[in-house]
Amino acid sequence: MKAAKPLLIAPNLHLIPLDQSLSGFTTFIGAWLYQGTRTYLVDPGPAATVPVLIQSLNRLSVDRIDAILLTHIHIDHAGGIGDLSLHFKETPVLCHPAAVKHVAAPDRLWEGSLKSLGDTARAYGPILPVPENRLIPTSQCPFDDILPMETPGHAVHHVSFLADRILFAGEAAGVYWKLKNGRTYLRPATPPRFFLDTSIKSLESLMAAPHDLLCYGHFGATRRTPEYLDSHREQIHRWARIIERQRSDAQGTDIVTRCIEKLRSEDPLMAAWDEMPAPIRERETTFLKNSVRGFLGYFENLEEAGPIIKNKKGGYETWSRCLS
Repeated sequence: MKAAKPLLIAPNLHLIPLDQSLSGFTTFIGAWLYQGTRTYLVDPGPAATVPVLIQSLNRLSVDRIDAILLTHIHIDHAGGIGDLSLHFKETPVLCHPAAVKHVAAPDRLWEGSLKSLGDTARAYGPILPVPENRLIPTSQCPFDDILPMETPGHAVHHVSFLADRILFAGEAAGVYWKLKNGRTYLRPATPPRFFLDTSIKSLESLMAAPHDLLCYGHFGATRRTPEYLDSHREQIHRWARIIERQRSDAQGTDIVTRCIEKLRSEDPLMAAWDEMPAPIRERETTFLKNSVRGFLGYFENLEEAGPIIKNKKGGYETWSRCLS
């Protein structure tokens, strides 16, 4: 693979594209290189593109990294951490406390990736371990110029990082893509198991963080923040309303397909869908299905506790929770 040119986003910040060999997986995965008081790399991406990442770092004359920061340990964000650690042998790795054991011994993580992603996981490449003595839980972060923030909206082990008024939000703020014509596309990243209230609280934590630049795990950055965070919070509630409505309609096509059709027609943040290249739409359809399944699972879990009602904040609860 040939390394794409690193993108200068701010004077001390580069986005390093990690294009995959899979159709539609260009301008989708990227690593963030922050060079302030210290040099940090946020999310090295999959193992398959670690050689590309190293080429880009060499191009930027980076021969030392003070720490590698993992927003979460899904294979597309952290699958290459073991390979990269072999290149930067002294660099510590910061991750959520619950993720430490999986980064040190990634067999179960790799098995889970194969089960959920199949050929996509194989294309990303297997996950190598990182020596446990190089792993630092974010609860014990030793650096005073970066602030880890637990944001478990996308995954329970998700952490966002704040440095120099730059907010690295991983997937807690959704998936963002800016088209060449300037229009933007934004969708929730809500795979099972998804918890709506947790996701909203994570977004509100991000909105409260003092920042000027919002950096997404997929793909790019915006200075229209916290405007986009607020829009995404509204989007989460919108999806919940649309998907809950579709659950009550047992007619026609399968519920996941029906939900996607409604979301594409009713969510203004997905209005750029038809302008996206066909391979990108194909990729996004796969992830949309997973995001919809997250909402469906959320409602199914709520139903087990009793009849669902809407609360005053636009969220969903059960009668038993409201009476407690």
